[in-house]
Amino acid sequence: MGMISVALGRLGQAFLLLIAMSLIGFIGIHSVGNPVFNVVNIETATPEDIHAATIALGLDQPIWRQYLAFIGNVVSGNFGTSYIYHLPAFELVMSKLPATLELASIAMLIAAPLGTGLGLLAGRRSGTLFDRTMVKASVSALSIPSFWLAMMLILVGAILTGWFPSGGRGLTASFLGQEWSFLTANGLWHLVLPALALAIPNIALIARLSRSGTIEVENLDYTRFCRAKGLSARRILFRHTLPNISVPIVTIIGLQFGGMLAFAVVVETIFSWPGVGKLLIDSIQLLDRPVVMATLTVIAVAFVALNALVDLFYAVLDPRVRLSS
Repeated sequence: MGMISVALGRLGQAFLLLIAMSLIGFIGIHSVGNPVFNVVNIETATPEDIHAATIALGLDQPIWRQYLAFIGNVVSGNFGTSYIYHLPAFELVMSKLPATLELASIAMLIAAPLGTGLGLLAGRRSGTLFDRTMVKASVSALSIPSFWLAMMLILVGAILTGWFPSGGRGLTASFLGQEWSFLTANGLWHLVLPALALAIPNIALIARLSRSGTIEVENLDYTRFCRAKGLSARRILFRHTLPNISVPIVTIIGLQFGGMLAFAVVVETIFSWPGVGKLLIDSIQLLDRPVVMATLTVIAVAFVALNALVDLFYAVLDPRVRLSS
């Protein structure tokens, strides 16, 4: 019953969060500009043409009716048709989602082991030059704006050295009905810089969490007992320290992966990566409301689902969470 109550509580919170997100996003996108002027030819359109286009798009209705119509369409799986691309908005978003998933997955595959390893080493050598250097570097990495980091990576990796492409997805290969860059050497080369732009702040965050957890566990009585038994430092680190700090690390990895899906907008735009984030920015600029709402909804569902899964995973590993719920 404990796990069931936890699951129901998380699902209820997720549902309320999605409703709040949809309402805020709907009001926000409907308060910016008039998409009718992007649909009709302003130079030749008459007032009657503009009025007819407004009615055809359903923009003559009060905003609360438009919102209820949007919710009704979402329940039936219909987000409308793009004003600009003239394609179903949901299908357009789903066609861009694999690129974002690929970029976020590669970035996390870089960040998780590297950040955990650096944190373990720094925690084991607390107070040393390596530890102090790692702490300062992690603070710097977390303080750098993502757009500046992305531009510096392009400057160094693409312009000054010419080692990597400055943008685009490169050559792709088909797998499971989708195109993937990591399956080709050229596509993998195009992945390096945008993946690093997403990975570097997460390396710093995971490293700091791993370091603090390692320092805490290293000072506990059972760790001292392991040393007194004569166990090697390596065995203590991987058999005792790492399992005990794994729960918060896995939690932050899940949360940050959801954050990558939701906030890869800047990186995708700068590197011209054809993912959901770039589609969102382009659609906002073009006032393509169906695509904007479909994109926000997909991102929000993915983010909330990952957070809910992380919460449930934490409840499975830590009985105290179930008891408090």
